[in-house]
Amino acid sequence: MFWTIAWFICNSLFVAAVIAYLFILRSYSEAKRLSADAAFVARLNGRRKLAGAIGILLFAAMVASFVINMRVNG
Repeated sequence: MFWTIAWFICNSLFVAAVIAYLFILRSYSEAKRLSADAAFVARLNGRRKLAGAIGILLFAAMVASFVINMRVNG
């Protein structure tokens, strides 16, 4: 039961991270398109990369907890 709960939490966090990434990507794209302040665009680019890395890590955690759950619970 523990791994099922761990998978559910990782899955929920992954979905939230992907949604946040999409919002950050939109704000970055809009700022870049409107040629806003270069420092602001660079800061948004850093946030975009950080959100992407967090999403990748949460995806790996979700896959690992799912595989462990399947091995433990059949």
